[in-house]
Amino acid sequence: MNTATHALDVSRPTSRSAIAAAVIGNWLEFFDFTVYGFFAVIIGKLYFPSSNPTTSLLLSVATFAAGFFTRPLGSVLLGVYADRKGRKAALNLTIMLMAFGTGLIAITPTYAQIGAAAPILIVFARLVQGFSQGGEFGAATSTLLEQGNSARRGFRASWQLATQGGAALMGSGIAATLSAVLSKESLESWGWRVPFVIGLLIAPVGLYLRRRLADDPAGDAHGIQRGVLRELFSDHLRTLILLTLTVMGGTVSTYILTFYMPTYAIHTLGLPMSLSMLVGVTSGCVTLIACPLFGLLSDRMGSRKRPMLIGRGVLVLLLFPAFILIDRFPSLATIMPLTGLMLLFFAMGSASEFALMCESFPRHVRATGISISYALSVCVFGGTAQLVATWLIRVTGNPLAPAGYVATCVLISLVAISLLRETARTTAAAD
Repeated sequence: MNTATHALDVSRPTSRSAIAAAVIGNWLEFFDFTVYGFFAVIIGKLYFPSSNPTTSLLLSVATFAAGFFTRPLGSVLLGVYADRKGRKAALNLTIMLMAFGTGLIAITPTYAQIGAAAPILIVFARLVQGFSQGGEFGAATSTLLEQGNSARRGFRASWQLATQGGAALMGSGIAATLSAVLSKESLESWGWRVPFVIGLLIAPVGLYLRRRLADDPAGDAHGIQRGVLRELFSDHLRTLILLTLTVMGGTVSTYILTFYMPTYAIHTLGLPMSLSMLVGVTSGCVTLIACPLFGLLSDRMGSRKRPMLIGRGVLVLLLFPAFILIDRFPSLATIMPLTGLMLLFFAMGSASEFALMCESFPRHVRATGISISYALSVCVFGGTAQLVATWLIRVTGNPLAPAGYVATCVLISLVAISLLRETARTTAAAD
């Protein structure tokens, strides 16, 4: 890749457009995940009716998790497609698939209306979304790293994580507004569908932005001749494994602290839905603001690993005291600042993660490599995090169980990070 031709300073409008085009699919995914998580109790009641509310909730979050099991397939098929045919072609395909899944959730009738077909359609929609996101992440993150100069790679890549915070902020804000202005009957009959309709309407904007991206070069002859997957698993297997374990700590933290906390506040602590949504607003604000700052810090420090080790180390120390206080004093005045503090150190420990992932692979296998490592980790650990947390609380009766699960995953990720090579000063992103 000719960096003199393709590198753009992030302050230029063209580069800002490229960042927006790259992250809008990630935004759509996490917006959808946010509102699904916030309305998991209602979705469980409407699509998975049971005499036991906990059983309905478990089935609802299990459906949320189902979409993650198609991620590995999407990461392989769409990741290879991105490396061979170019980032732009893959990004256009993935956002159309995500829009289809979001739209299907928005219009699917309830169990009371069409019976067993209703949960089947919801599960199918989540499977399509998972497949598309499996390839979306690799193509989008590679685009962020490659569309600009090498001095600010950490800053640009951090917008993938910041976008998750922005999506959570918007999703929780909309959910909180709906919960406040609509009656319980209206919210359950049609109000919960509104955010999914809004998410669907974002898709045309994403297509417009992505079609304006410059055509990037397809994979080189070397990568195609050897085979992307063959090269990855023969030359980069150790890196794939370590990155999968690195992502584990971040993805479990994301899905518990950002997306599960409102459900935890409602189902375990007994807070009203309209108030618990404000927890998501806090989470979204902290992630959106802090991630680019910590991404920029990693560029200034010339290190991806150091802020990750510090941030995640402090997060482990905070988890149990924070959850103990939240359990003993279940109010917004306790939950919001403590969740915000944990997410601040989560942002520090994860903002430079995506730059580290990209810089660990050569360009012609990059999208596939980071897609596979990310998809495997999110599939096994992230997508099941809410299900595991709900199950652990049910079988142990201990509201601190989610803290133990997050702490274990973060500790394992710290070991993996320490074994990876430092990449901040490499030129891999520009090859």
